[in-house]
Amino acid sequence: MRIALNNVEYAIENTKVLNDISCSLSKGITYVVGNNGAGKSTLLKLLTTAIQPDDGEINYSLLVRDERVGTYRRKLSIEEIRKIIGFLPQHFTGHLDMTVENYVTYIAFHKGIPRKLVKKMVAHWLKESNLTQVKRKKLRHLSGGQRQKVGFVQALINLPRICILDEPFEGLDIGERLSFRRILERLSYHSIIIISTHLVDEIQLAGDDRLIYLSEGKIAYYGGMDGLENVKQELKEAWMDQ
Repeated sequence: MRIALNNVEYAIENTKVLNDISCSLSKGITYVVGNNGAGKSTLLKLLTTAIQPDDGEINYSLLVRDERVGTYRRKLSIEEIRKIIGFLPQHFTGHLDMTVENYVTYIAFHKGIPRKLVKKMVAHWLKESNLTQVKRKKLRHLSGGQRQKVGFVQALINLPRICILDEPFEGLDIGERLSFRRILERLSYHSIIIISTHLVDEIQLAGDDRLIYLSEGKIAYYGGMDGLENVKQELKEAWMDQ
């Protein structure tokens, strides 16, 4: 699986939010960082296909091995892409009048999990995220952290090949962040994980993880975690100049 962005641009009300974005994303974890207004959330929305670029293109492809024609990349349609994406928006609400258990069950059916597996799968994820004790509460009565965990579960429940998370650790305590990070690390062995975060100091230095630093709608850095300290310093300086 690969996502290739080629000269992507996007504007809101004639103001360019993203400018000439080009990079390639593959399995593993990629962090997207930048100060407020850098274009992080817009980039993630583009990657979910919720909005389309004004210019440039985003291609999603699978490596296919065929005995007759050999190995080639097959481009995926929007319908195929949306079936394999898990998305957690920055401000997750869900269906506020549904209970946690009913909502997660609804999401499981919606994402195509076989009926005979749904009950077991829902129980597993509620236990994994420490939500079993509030499973009969409506989402509107949850704390911010509890609702964020429900958001995590709805994004991960079908083990998506593409997982896009916008500020996912907001409202979670240290233990909960570590727990979900472990889940994401396991998933990253076969999936593309894209995480937008302003908690740069908590990014863990893993050898295969990647980093995208957006500044004023452009990619200021794209590469391995060996560039993290320089990015931290640039973010700090940019914040002080605001």
